[in-house]
Amino acid sequence: MPSTSKAATKKSAAASKTVKKTTKKTTKKTPAGKKLVIVESPAKAKTIKKMLGRNFQVLASVGHIRDLESKGRGQKAFGIDFDNGYEPRYTVIPGKKKTVDELTAAAAKADEVFLAPDPDREGEAIAWHLKEALGLDDSRARRVTYQAVTKKAVTEALENPRDIDMNLVGAQKGRRVLDRIVGFSLSPFLWKKVAKNLSAGRVQSVAVRLVVEKEREIGAFIPQEFWKIDARLHAEGADATSFGASLVSWKGEKFALGGKYSSTEAEARAVEAALKAADYRIADVSSKETSSKPQPPFITSTLQQAASGQLRYGTRKTMQIAQKLYEGIELEDGAVGLITYMRTDSPRLDPEALDEIRNWIGENHPSHLPEEVRAYGPKPKAGVKTQDAHEAVRPTSVARTPASVKPYLTDEQYRLYELIWRRTVASQMKDARYAVTTIKVEAADGILEAKGRVTLFDGFTVLTPEAKKTKEEYQTLPAVKGGEEAQLEELTAEQNFTKPPARYTEASLVRALEKEGIGRPSTYAAIIQTIRERGYVRLEKRAFHASELGIAVNDILLREFPSIMDYQFTADMESNLDAVEDGSVDWHKLVDNFYQPFAQRVEGAIEQAEPLKGRLWEGEEKCPVCGHDLVMRYSKTGAFLGCVDYPECKGLMPLPGEGSDDGETDGEPVNCPTCGKTMLLKSSRYGKFYACSGYPDCKSTANLGADGKPVFLPDLHMDCDECSTPMEIKSKKRGPVMVCPNAECKRELPVKDGQIASLPKANGAKCEKCGSPMIVRLSRRGPFLACTGFPKCRNAKNLDKVEETSAE
Repeated sequence: MPSTSKAATKKSAAASKTVKKTTKKTTKKTPAGKKLVIVESPAKAKTIKKMLGRNFQVLASVGHIRDLESKGRGQKAFGIDFDNGYEPRYTVIPGKKKTVDELTAAAAKADEVFLAPDPDREGEAIAWHLKEALGLDDSRARRVTYQAVTKKAVTEALENPRDIDMNLVGAQKGRRVLDRIVGFSLSPFLWKKVAKNLSAGRVQSVAVRLVVEKEREIGAFIPQEFWKIDARLHAEGADATSFGASLVSWKGEKFALGGKYSSTEAEARAVEAALKAADYRIADVSSKETSSKPQPPFITSTLQQAASGQLRYGTRKTMQIAQKLYEGIELEDGAVGLITYMRTDSPRLDPEALDEIRNWIGENHPSHLPEEVRAYGPKPKAGVKTQDAHEAVRPTSVARTPASVKPYLTDEQYRLYELIWRRTVASQMKDARYAVTTIKVEAADGILEAKGRVTLFDGFTVLTPEAKKTKEEYQTLPAVKGGEEAQLEELTAEQNFTKPPARYTEASLVRALEKEGIGRPSTYAAIIQTIRERGYVRLEKRAFHASELGIAVNDILLREFPSIMDYQFTADMESNLDAVEDGSVDWHKLVDNFYQPFAQRVEGAIEQAEPLKGRLWEGEEKCPVCGHDLVMRYSKTGAFLGCVDYPECKGLMPLPGEGSDDGETDGEPVNCPTCGKTMLLKSSRYGKFYACSGYPDCKSTANLGADGKPVFLPDLHMDCDECSTPMEIKSKKRGPVMVCPNAECKRELPVKDGQIASLPKANGAKCEKCGSPMIVRLSRRGPFLACTGFPKCRNAKNLDKVEETSAE
């Protein structure tokens, strides 16, 4: 913003003093010319506050402040007015009332209010919700957007505010309403047909289908045998350096997978014998020049893929680190955002950024600067229009090299910033050029080939050396000539089998979602996180496996709701929602066209679909209690085996072959206090927790505190004061507790401030309702006796009355 003149400042100060004499309290609360800027993130608010003057107050909404209601039953629970064009019924999110009150008070004191959430559809919706919740009229609610959190970008945005784009808001409304309709309709269907408390989603369920289909491809895969024959040779000319060559054809037939002479051991051994007895001759030496182009700057999906492949970061972790780099890092000369907005599907670069990048290349690698600017444009996938609202993910200034900012970054931030910086600058460099040489060798009825590659010009790979890697293996070849004789040094025949299709990794699943047009850059990480948390898929050794529960849910949804699970239908819906943004489609009509046939289908499926419960288990396992057959059963936490004679027999078994999810690191690494290894963030039916990556050798765990950081249990030891069994420390909702593992005792003693609290003894009391041991628990009103059979048995007694009865 332009600085205020000295005269204007003095005039303002004088006016302020005059007002102070009459309304002193009001003046303190309402400084003249006060401007309020509202962003989503406290970290971004802190960065922007340091960039602006004293006339600006910068506050954070901490994400969304309102969401759809979910009260009542039936259609009322949807939070949607079905009789009024599917208009959403919003309510302030629990826990956000205080934030809304604070923002409302600040807005009332401000002369101008700038709504500055992220520059996308979700950010536009947050801005609109802020306007509505704070009671701002259109003239006071000014929308500002910026691609980078830098002083220049933020100042320019504040100088050019605009109205809230209601097309963008409508697109977000339509998406949220559709997601609520699908989720709140399909989830009850799953409760009735599979298991209680399961859930389904418009996009997530289709993502699960991708993983399930890959699982079935792998299960149906039949390996094919093929043989490879490799030779080690040297020419008898001037250069006798040995080199490797592979047999590529025999008697005019290719010697590879599916070849006539390479599919069985008998045929391959016959060829091997002939080659051992053959004479070798250099038939031809050819060279050609090839080149490789730099890759475009990062978009969200390619950033997630590169971070997964090169840094081994999960999609969620990548976005969390990128968010911090975007929102601002405290450098020597102040806080500044180091990268542009990280949710984008366009690889284009701003002209000003291009000039800066080319200047940097000209100064530091002048021979690598091409004459013309390299232009990169969006590429539509699966018929889905690319947004192109934001430029690529790039450094806000290439002058801030990775080395110069490294002292101010964590190791993880540095590695991701370096990846983004190198990819961006390399995208504007010259091609890399190579000379590829092929030597053909004749022997008996076969032809062998050897390939080598020499770098003529490194081009963009000077910054991205990983781009030099290729699928083909190259070697340094000797200088030989056609017609020279060659001597065989070694010959090997190797049996091989084709491998099953590769499982999805986080990177390849994002690539598949993008290819099919499922989801958007801002949702890829959330989609993957959701299907993992629901237990429909698990990540083992960085590869996705479909769980039995995921397969069951996928199959019944695919059978009963084929359109919802159809890839093209989902992609078309994304395109239609995009069309709402430019005003060419009305979201009310889009929702109505979807809802009418969908509602009828849901009603019919609930009445007619066969439940999946009770499918006979085909494995060798039998009921551990009675020895009878087992059936497949499902719960929110996954699939398991139960006795076919239930409820007469209640035998249960875990499902064989169901591994556990890898977990993930979340933000800064957390080291195990027991063994020092990295702790992983995992999910269970009780919520998220940290577990040591050294499991099962180390079984240390930690709950999450209110700040999201691990809360480690104190190292305490004691024998139970009722039965003398060594007690164990456990983490419960009420906090850490010392628990007696003796099934006949089960005494519990709370731990407060690292100290074990003292409670009266239960003295072996038994529950008169179910026979389980009673234990003393502590409530706000003091100690009481409670049944350990909770929640099935909720018997509880006043401790004083029990003691009186015992005394009598």
